[in-house]
Amino acid sequence: MPLSLRLTVPIVAALAGAALLTEAPPAVASPVSVSADVRVDTGRTTMDGVYTLAQATRGRDVFASSCQSCHTPTQHSGPPFRNKWFGKSLGDLYAYIRKEMPKNEPGSMSDEDYVRALAYLLRMNGMPTGSTPLTADSAALHRIRLDSVRAVSSTQTPR
Repeated sequence: MPLSLRLTVPIVAALAGAALLTEAPPAVASPVSVSADVRVDTGRTTMDGVYTLAQATRGRDVFASSCQSCHTPTQHSGPPFRNKWFGKSLGDLYAYIRKEMPKNEPGSMSDEDYVRALAYLLRMNGMPTGSTPLTADSAALHRIRLDSVRAVSSTQTPR
């Protein structure tokens, strides 16, 4: 599984300096910054039931009140949705709708309403429900890939 980590200049300098130390480090170390853009592919996809039916049901109401005046459900399902979002992370889609929607007041809904709308989009696109609700945790959402076909693990045999 790929893991990308960007080392910032202070980290590289700190690591180089640590390699040269022959005595105990000073009592006060200088601050080291770490990039927050670390994504790990956990193999989890939207076909694993990553939202609840209750979230999608509430999301339908959010869509009706905040989205439907500009968008029809068919604009966000089937081939148009698949062509734009499948293979990307659920965090990418969440960030997009959070930043851009609703068009008349982007970012104006609560985090919970954005997650509900996201669950409704997944439901419209045939993604199965699960027992654990989605959260507005961006890092967790980035670890889930949008997919239309359940991946077969190496311990399963295809049917």
